[in-house]
Amino acid sequence: MIERDVLDGDFVLIQHTDFPYPEYGKIVVIERLGEEEGMGAWTLKQLVLEQSSSFSRNEFGDELDFENPSILLRGHNPQFRSWLLDPSSQYRVRGVLLRSLRAEEAHLVDSDMLRRFGTEVQ
Repeated sequence: MIERDVLDGDFVLIQHTDFPYPEYGKIVVIERLGEEEGMGAWTLKQLVLEQSSSFSRNEFGDELDFENPSILLRGHNPQFRSWLLDPSSQYRVRGVLLRSLRAEEAHLVDSDMLRRFGTEVQ
């Protein structure tokens, strides 16, 4: 995601959602499932819908023999290739990228401190 200013070592904020439909054009967190549990890969990619141009029309102008569009997971880092989704459903959309933070911009805190702070405020 170099071209989108997301660099190696950055923290990313993502919105986790169970997606009933893909959000085309968005940068998403994709899980590519592996053969065994825990052997998959996670990545940031842009969902791109590529319309097929191969169809014919009947005498009424209706489209016939229309091929379903392809879904391409486009990377914005020239060192990594894009993924074309296959019909085997080996991919899951896990979330949408909201923003990224450089490591020096992020201030990490202990989760116990957050819990204590939450109870003090109430």
